[in-house]
Amino acid sequence: MLANTLRQLCTASFVIVLLSLIAGCQSPPPPQHPNSTAQAILTTQAKIISVSHAQQLLQSQQFEAAEIDFKAILKTSNDRNVIQQALAGLTLTYLHPDSPLLDITLATATMDHLYQQMMRWPQSQHSLDLLFFSVKLYLEQRLSLNQEIALREKAEAKQQQLLNEALTLQRTIEKLRQLTLQ
Repeated sequence: MLANTLRQLCTASFVIVLLSLIAGCQSPPPPQHPNSTAQAILTTQAKIISVSHAQQLLQSQQFEAAEIDFKAILKTSNDRNVIQQALAGLTLTYLHPDSPLLDITLATATMDHLYQQMMRWPQSQHSLDLLFFSVKLYLEQRLSLNQEIALREKAEAKQQQLLNEALTLQRTIEKLRQLTLQ
């Protein structure tokens, strides 16, 4: 029951984060110099399209392709908003429970990088703040879920050990009964 509730909370957080990512992609580009406006608009649109594509891959659970796209965006982009969105998407790629790339250590490192980016270049955009909060909440829930799973596994192992000991004691008692009856 608790695991189902936590899984539902994780799923809800994941949906909030994805909606925040999509909302962040629809924000207007930062102001540019008048003489390079046309080229900057094309470059920004290309970056938004590539972030949108990576987010669509993440939504469709094509995690390996999404990771490749997000990493490519991080290598090629100078736009702080795009970098932050790519870091958030990469964090979600490593956190998604169905992802073969599930790795809490990598997710935490990527989340730390996102946090540093947001502290270094604070954004006035509410969507990025919401995005950071959602990813942080998702990560905390995932870590909590992992701790509960570890505790459950430990309890199951202890229960199995006690069951084995009880069976051994029952066999020993049965052998003693047989010896005393002879």
